Amino acid sequence: MIAALKKAILHILDCNSGVSVYSDEELDITDASINSFITKHIEKVFDDASLRNGEFSENSGLKYHLAEYKKSEDYFITLSRFAAERIYEGVSQSDKPDSSDLIICDCIINDRPVIAVLKCDNKIGYTHQVMQDEGSVKNQIINHYAILPTTSQKISECAFIHTDDFTIKYKSKKRKIDGETTDLIADVLLECIYDISSRESVNAVKKIAKQVTEENGGDTLETLSKMKEYVTESVEEGDTEYIETEKVAEKLFDGKPGMRDEFMEKIEKANVPQKVEVNSYVTKKLSSNVKIVTDIGIELVFPAEYYQNNDYIEFINNEDGTISIQINNIGELINK
Repeated sequence: MIAALKKAILHILDCNSGVSVYSDEELDITDASINSFITKHIEKVFDDASLRNGEFSENSGLKYHLAEYKKSEDYFITLSRFAAERIYEGVSQSDKPDSSDLIICDCIINDRPVIAVLKCDNKIGYTHQVMQDEGSVKNQIINHYAILPTTSQKISECAFIHTDDFTIKYKSKKRKIDGETTDLIADVLLECIYDISSRESVNAVKKIAKQVTEENGGDTLETLSKMKEYVTESVEEGDTEYIETEKVAEKLFDGKPGMRDEFMEKIEKANVPQKVEVNSYVTKKLSSNVKIVTDIGIELVFPAEYYQNNDYIEFINNEDGTISIQINNIGELINK
């Protein structure tokens, strides 16, 4: 994924002091350091599995300003000012006001036009200061109260709006604003309706599968191993864009219609979509090895597909209620 900047502007939102500085000029994106700083942050967060999909409400103020910007690129500063004022209004009225620099960009991501809003929380850091006194030089360490997040850090609040169809991806933190729990980006800036994120959906699928298995006296390890097998098979077939909850149910509870129906009912109540979008991070995590921790302190890590393959590993239920694990066909032991 490559992000190419067309325009960018920075507004300073100091909600602690009550003083904000709105820029009248755009950033110089031809400056290599500025361009690199912004694009690296965009590329680091754009495919984050915690981003939610959203849809603008009919009376969204930001949607109106985006439409005006599509009519004239001269409207960019007005658009950015509106976004900054909305963020400032929400944060300043919250129970935990903070200070941040807000970067708004017009860019191209994956060949599509996008308006990106990046809320860069300020951190307290240290820097040096050179002082001169009566001909002598003294180097001093001082606090710096407005350090931007480094490019190795991931921005925790942001929004990406595709301006070709106004679809939304965002992530945010919930705050108490006027006594009510409010999503700063979704409720205040975007004014949108949103779905749960891919990561939340995947975690919900795993949690519900485990719950249904436990409540029906099944083997939770077998259930989670089958889920990993399903993801692995999907990857091998090249289907890595989403997982389908109905296919997950068929895989996990084959021959157990009652458990399958219970699983799908709980999935619907949890508002998990029938098709859960996954990116490479989620796919890799789901298709990774199974890890078992025993009550005697021994840990085992092995590929999910080995779980029901006695050529490699066997789980033996003993008469006294304990479980024995037998590992087969070992060619070499390596001490790590």
